[in-house]
Amino acid sequence: MKFRLFPDSLALRTVLLVVAVIAVAEITTFSLILDNRGTDHKNRTARYVAGQIRLLQTLLPGLDEAARQRLEMAEPDEQWLQLRPDGGQVPPHVPQFGFARELGKDLRHILREQISLRQDPDPRSGLWISFNAGGERWWLILPAPRFKPQKLPHDLWWNLAIALTVLLVIAGIFVSSIVRPLRRLGEAVSATGEGSAQKVTPSGPSEVRRLAERHNTMLAQLARAEDERREMLAGLTHDLRAPLARLRVRLALLESDADRQGLERDTLDMERIVEQCLAFLRSEANPQQPPPPLPIADAVSNEIARQRELGRPVEMTVDAPAAASLVAITHGDLQRLLDNLIDNALQYGAPPVEVALAVERAGTVTLRVRDHGPGIPAAERERAFEAFTQIEPARATRGSCGLGLAIVRRIVDVSGGELTLGDADGGGLEVATRFPTSPSS
Repeated sequence: MKFRLFPDSLALRTVLLVVAVIAVAEITTFSLILDNRGTDHKNRTARYVAGQIRLLQTLLPGLDEAARQRLEMAEPDEQWLQLRPDGGQVPPHVPQFGFARELGKDLRHILREQISLRQDPDPRSGLWISFNAGGERWWLILPAPRFKPQKLPHDLWWNLAIALTVLLVIAGIFVSSIVRPLRRLGEAVSATGEGSAQKVTPSGPSEVRRLAERHNTMLAQLARAEDERREMLAGLTHDLRAPLARLRVRLALLESDADRQGLERDTLDMERIVEQCLAFLRSEANPQQPPPPLPIADAVSNEIARQRELGRPVEMTVDAPAAASLVAITHGDLQRLLDNLIDNALQYGAPPVEVALAVERAGTVTLRVRDHGPGIPAAERERAFEAFTQIEPARATRGSCGLGLAIVRRIVDVSGGELTLGDADGGGLEVATRFPTSPSS
């Protein structure tokens, strides 16, 4: 499975971007706040300690021994400074952490005298700060809790969480207003690609609205081009019928049987091409409503009987379940489907043509048409469904324009069925069409 740094969804990417921007902004803001609080706390601590030292430098020289002992014996506290005389109890370790170094620099700058700092190896111990008063050396002990500023209040974190939640909700609303029109536009484009043109109502940001408007404009242009193409082909094939009819009349007046037979073959080829073009145009039209169920066995039997009346060698078999099956297909589409399949079987295959109708699995009925010719190579079968495709160049001289299987495929697709080409048992090509049966079958 390929690793993706970002999700595929535009909505998730946009929300992720919003969250990332908010997170970076909040982290930067809190870094500045904490840095400013640290600097302010250090400056206030330096001013407070310097004020205490100046006060003690003024008071200590005038105190008697009893008062000095009371100051030295004051109970230690976690927040207040303690006073100690110089002696062996002073820790020897010089502190190296940032707060102590910065505090020492500020005190030297404020008091204009040399200040020494000491601390026990235990980082939780207080910070000893030396100063001179009346020719004696004294030490102020700054308790460890005073090293750092007070923590941010809990209410601030709750307010931050509420603000982030509100921002995410607002971001979700804005992202939805962008993604929803894009999703509808994507569905319309997919439907158009599947052959069902679908317009979309422009909505959302201006860029998305313009994109939807251009999509609708494109659909209108495609519809006009398709109408013009249909009119052109329909008019062309219709106009060809009149000269073909006159040509057949003139053929009947020719005295030479050889010339008449050759021209008649050419005329039949031209008529076959015209009929294929007209059938191809009819197969493009998608019905607005599904056709009523058709008893497919009776309809196929009638078409086979018509083929036999024309002298064509066509055989038919129907199993009992298929005889009662109903399929949602028009009689005209079924007739065009069988005409093209049987024409192809007789023109490019070999007789007899065998038509079989059977229920091979529940819910579907299968119509098979096979011949006894050379068939179509497996590598060429998918290409055979393309319009105006000639598998063999020689076919172009036999009154074919490569529309037979394309027409069949469109009819099967419109009916919701399946179409496959395969090798028949004993040789030949077998075309299998599977149609969903009506529930009333």
